[in-house]
Amino acid sequence: MVAPIALANPTVLINNLAVAVVPNSVSYTEGKGEQTMRVQSAGGGSVQTVLSNNVETNLSTVKLSVFPTSDIIDQMLVWKNNLNQNVISITGAGLTRSFTNAALITDYEVALGSDTQIDLEFKSDAAV
Repeated sequence: MVAPIALANPTVLINNLAVAVVPNSVSYTEGKGEQTMRVQSAGGGSVQTVLSNNVETNLSTVKLSVFPTSDIIDQMLVWKNNLNQNVISITGAGLTRSFTNAALITDYEVALGSDTQIDLEFKSDAAV
């Protein structure tokens, strides 16, 4: 049996263009949403649990960081101006996730310097 390998070097495509990212900066959520567990009285001292899905949270989040190069800064403006028309793909060693209708939701801070990075956060439809 082959030992599992951590996914530490994913390929990130945004609108079919490869994006170089800061190592260990890529994360995402599946977009399955949050659940609430409550208790209702069933009489005679017994209770039952009731599970409900909060569909307002059925969104994926994609976070990544990039280094401040002129090319990536120009590309970030394109992603921001695309509103929710971006498509993100993350792949690596047996993993493939796609995020459609992705919007760059943060008003990102462009930190210029030799050891700075720009943190980006997208929201999208649930991952597929």
